[in-house]
Amino acid sequence: MLLEAIELAVGIKGGADLWGRGMLENASRESLAREYNADSKETTLFVNARARPDRHLQALASRPSSFAALAQGELVAARLPGSSFNPGVVGRKEVARIGKKVERLEAPPDSLFGGYWDLVDSNGLAVAEQAEHFADSLALPDAVDVKGPPSNLRIEGTAEVEKYVAFDARPGPIVVERGAIIESFSRITGPTYIGANTKLHSALVEGGTSIFEVCNLGGQVESSVVMAHTNKAHEGYVGHAYVGEWANLGAGTTFSNLKNTYGNVRVELAAGRMDSGMLKLGPAVGDMCKISIGALVYAGKLVGTGSHVSGLASHSVPSFTHFDGFAGRMVELRLESVLETQRRMMERRGRTLTRAEEELIRKAFVATAAERRRARVKAGRIG
Repeated sequence: MLLEAIELAVGIKGGADLWGRGMLENASRESLAREYNADSKETTLFVNARARPDRHLQALASRPSSFAALAQGELVAARLPGSSFNPGVVGRKEVARIGKKVERLEAPPDSLFGGYWDLVDSNGLAVAEQAEHFADSLALPDAVDVKGPPSNLRIEGTAEVEKYVAFDARPGPIVVERGAIIESFSRITGPTYIGANTKLHSALVEGGTSIFEVCNLGGQVESSVVMAHTNKAHEGYVGHAYVGEWANLGAGTTFSNLKNTYGNVRVELAAGRMDSGMLKLGPAVGDMCKISIGALVYAGKLVGTGSHVSGLASHSVPSFTHFDGFAGRMVELRLESVLETQRRMMERRGRTLTRAEEELIRKAFVATAAERRRARVKAGRIG
């Protein structure tokens, strides 16, 4: 959705090519069916993937001449010959070099998302801004309760809404995509996005939430981003959090999003603890994570890609790590076990792990080894 929002902001639809880290190339081409790191000699508009798709980005995209727009030294967008720099992470030295050759513009300091907390905080506004681009063609049963302007409820015609569902569109629009199923006794408050073929099991979904395609979701979710193919089918609470793709949250999984002191939540990063500026902020859970039944995860904690968590997670968990919150120990997961678990989960959804996806997981495992060393994760066997 963020890519689509950026495309809308710069005035194109589905036509953007991608530049980025080489390790993402094959998987990105396969999943998005777009060019990746393609050579170009023509003058091209480059947009940072962290750019906020707002009116400032719209204004930059409308500039016909060459420029480089920076926010506190980081590149937001630039119109340059395609050969001006190499794909991947554009460092400060390269940004400074580019800025000397073309008109340099100072963008607002908040032009870039700083972290997952910014995505969570701005998600409701993003849903509200993009809702008008979605279809509304489903006739609802008489027993469905709708509050708020009818124009704020946009449900695609192949979605299914059972009796005794409540929609509260007064705070903002509610979008339900094709093939989604909303079971009886679900309550959804806007602004909220429900992706294609996602199923809500009598869920309570509060405003500011996006649940992407092919998810199973129950319990309570509030002001959160839940990415595609993720399961949270049972009771439990997810609030002001970010949950990646192909994750599984076991029954009773509960995320904290508020400190007892009512102070701002701090996030543990490699460079140190950072004030998120948010009073409420849940954890960030990476792709392919598995959270065991009854697990509790503290506010602002990071659960790395492919990790398994049980018990109480009172601090962040490195990628590809089994964290036992009862025994207080961390063990590195075996890569082949991670791959086999992913294959099994995907097969349950009628999918097969592709060669490109396996390649990306293997590269991510190697790339995050230093993260596990810093946290003193032990090698060994679980159990």
